[in-house]
Amino acid sequence: MKKTSDQVEEVRITLDTVLGLAQTINDLLEENISMLFEYPSADEGEKWQAKRLANKLLALATATINTTEKAQNQVELVEKKTIKDGEK
Repeated sequence: MKKTSDQVEEVRITLDTVLGLAQTINDLLEENISMLFEYPSADEGEKWQAKRLANKLLALATATINTTEKAQNQVELVEKKTIKDGEK
């Protein structure tokens, strides 16, 4: 069985990866949002759907970033408690 510190480090690496992916998605959306907000169509329904998709994708990326950062903080708190309790 792996040591707690090794397990914590693996979780950290995974969370860093998820955070990086979410930030990349967010950056791509923000840089290219005009493509969806200025959707080239005369159909107002299609334009509305494109804007709605853009807003949902941005919300999803933001939620993923926030949740990952919260999980990282929780891992850090657990690690500090483990060190404090001498279980490391």
